Amino acid sequence: MFDKEIKKVSLVGVGPGDENLLTIKACKCIEDADVIIYDNLINPTILNRANMGAKLIYAGKISGNHYLTQDKINETIVSYALAGEYVVRLKGGDPYIFGRGGEEAEYLLQRGIDFEIVHGVSSFYAGLGYAGIPVTFRGEAASFHVFTGHRKQGEPLNLDFAGIAKLEGSLVFLMGISNLGAIVNGLLSNGMNPDTGAAIIENATRYNQRVFRGKLSNIEEIAKKENIVSPALIAIGNVCKKNLDFFKKDGLPLSNKNILLTATRPLTEKMAPEFKALGANVCEMSLIATKEMEIERDKFTLELELATHILLTSANGVDIFFEKIKKYDLDIRSLHNKKICVIGSGSASALKKYGVRADFIPSKFDSKSFLEEMVTELNEKSGVLMLRAKLGNDILPNGLKAAGIKFCDIPIYDTIIDYRRKFELNKEIKNFDYIVLASASAAKALCEMIEDMNVLKGRVVSIGPMTTKALMEFGIEEVITANQYDVKGIVDAIRKI
Repeated sequence: MFDKEIKKVSLVGVGPGDENLLTIKACKCIEDADVIIYDNLINPTILNRANMGAKLIYAGKISGNHYLTQDKINETIVSYALAGEYVVRLKGGDPYIFGRGGEEAEYLLQRGIDFEIVHGVSSFYAGLGYAGIPVTFRGEAASFHVFTGHRKQGEPLNLDFAGIAKLEGSLVFLMGISNLGAIVNGLLSNGMNPDTGAAIIENATRYNQRVFRGKLSNIEEIAKKENIVSPALIAIGNVCKKNLDFFKKDGLPLSNKNILLTATRPLTEKMAPEFKALGANVCEMSLIATKEMEIERDKFTLELELATHILLTSANGVDIFFEKIKKYDLDIRSLHNKKICVIGSGSASALKKYGVRADFIPSKFDSKSFLEEMVTELNEKSGVLMLRAKLGNDILPNGLKAAGIKFCDIPIYDTIIDYRRKFELNKEIKNFDYIVLASASAAKALCEMIEDMNVLKGRVVSIGPMTTKALMEFGIEEVITANQYDVKGIVDAIRKI
């Protein structure tokens, strides 16, 4: 993207919330960043794109408390930039639309620090669109007007309501829920028709979006009744009577359930579309990551040559195995006489990406079934090469040893907990109906980072017995456990509740 020796800052708009509204350039900035300074409105899924070495710094505001003042944010950006780090400042929507991006750009310019603006999709139209409201519509609204509904604490909302009330077209107020009464009163007292359409969209485009419609005369009452909180968009105009909804999913097995996926980034990315297809609102927050382990080339190639069966216990293991093949410049055809065995459907799907079909998949996707069924395929001439996680359980090696089967157990990756996600996890956890855990490692990560175990009661969904056992070791007794150890099994377990 650029020479990292040149000090540089990117002020990046990430849109209103839906991670799919990120621009290609925004994605590249996030993936390349050494330091990411992000606001309160950033969807946690977006932070999954950060590389494992990046520092994540929260600069938002919760319940009236700023974690970093604007002056401190400016100083933090500059200090890291001057240290030679590539700094990405993530801002909701677009940096230059009520986002104080102009102030940050000016601060950098005055100090001679190279920067760029990466524009983002603005919530004032995308947020309305996701609520089924077109910001313009022929015959209804030929123009739109956007205002900030926010002022510094203690300052009155200083808008020209006499002029605004006479405007034609759609009126959109950003960050104005705390001043909703002043907005409504200002418009009504200056002659706007009380029957004018009105709408409020809370958490627009995100997994927990809520939409409320009414009229100018009763929208404040609706907001109080529904306990609408920030972030929320306020729209006034007859376009609010339109309902061109495409985002809400009704009538599907997981319709409008908010689900948190906690696995590694590749696994959450694989699982998310399956949950979304069933109507779920999904947030991906990878609490764990895999780190490839170094193996001597000679040892790897020798054990590969001796093996008659190769055991891969996860999709991560499959991907890293083929990375090793590529890294060591081995001929893929040398595997022609090997039986490739996997523990479940996820590993089998990962194999297919490389044009390889699994020779063996157990009827149930767990180590015990894998061992019991696998042993019947082996004999004294067999040589088993296990390629798996560093902290894998003892069921497989102990079972093979007891059966007198020669084997070599090589850890090819380690699973590490991403403690950088602790803040976001605890900030967002109450928003979810279910927290999905696809491994014992993810269970351990969740339990080590969560500050209030009580919020997990009745909402944790485990992919199988080993994951459930890990949860119980942390004192979590109310666990929904899948009978089939894959996404379908998780969905079936949720549907039975």
